[in-house]
Amino acid sequence: MKGGCASQWKAAAGLLFCVMVFASAKRPVFTNNFLVELHKGGEEEARQVAAEHGFGVRKLPFTEGLYHFYHNGLAKARRKRSLHHKQLLERDPRVKMALQQEGFQRKKRGYRDINEIDINMNDPLFTKQWYLINTGQADGTPGLDLNVAEAWELGYTGKGVTIGIMDDGIDYLHPDLASNYNAEASYDFSSNDPYPYPRYTDDWFNSHGTRCAGEVSAAANNNICGVGVAYNSKVAGIRMLDQPFMTDIIEASSISHMPQLIDIYSASWGPTDNGKTVDGPRELTLQAMADGVNKSFH
Repeated sequence: MKGGCASQWKAAAGLLFCVMVFASAKRPVFTNNFLVELHKGGEEEARQVAAEHGFGVRKLPFTEGLYHFYHNGLAKARRKRSLHHKQLLERDPRVKMALQQEGFQRKKRGYRDINEIDINMNDPLFTKQWYLINTGQADGTPGLDLNVAEAWELGYTGKGVTIGIMDDGIDYLHPDLASNYNAEASYDFSSNDPYPYPRYTDDWFNSHGTRCAGEVSAAANNNICGVGVAYNSKVAGIRMLDQPFMTDIIEASSISHMPQLIDIYSASWGPTDNGKTVDGPRELTLQAMADGVNKSFH
């Protein structure tokens, strides 16, 4: 009898632990970003409301009447909703709706190392760019590549095209990127300023966006690094992947940034690749994508 009770208690404790772990995993994370809609008035009214309550503000480019409010005095990620700041906005008679943005995960996509080969090119890393000219250097099938050599011969080198790299920032001072950097089309949505330079870390974790930019727009035949697949294109930095959690408002703002200047948006990231996560664009991001399709500048 005692053994049976002990087994039941152990089973109950184990079940309770699993429930607690599951509940903890499902707890939402709240950020310092708020989606705000006003009853009336335009961007100037929104700036006035934001300033009075200690917020910064940006108008969302893909819709009318919605604004991105952000509060630098709040933690970028916390388990508890900031009721004080939410109520400050909701009690303002000019505010129709204020929604604190929940955070979610977005992971960078990586690559694997490849072996050195001997090709007569003056860019020292060109020999590892199997996707440009494949000689089997990554245990692949020789010739199975992008055929870019043929495209370059026909004059298709990216000239006149701007690619927006939505990532953790780009090193726009790098000598392989500086001449192709489009500052006007760039923005930092992680820090809310026009300088999307990566935040330094000892492990070079925030080099992902710079590498992606180099794969597209690195200058050719300058004895530096490798060659961009479209080496005459311009590259814009959209820093949006360097905060504790992604939000719908940051993702939507990034994918709709400067469509009159940006021809292609590159996003080498996505939900967690663990085999059990099913995730995708949220409401604002879907709206921004639809707006981009229906009101395309190109």
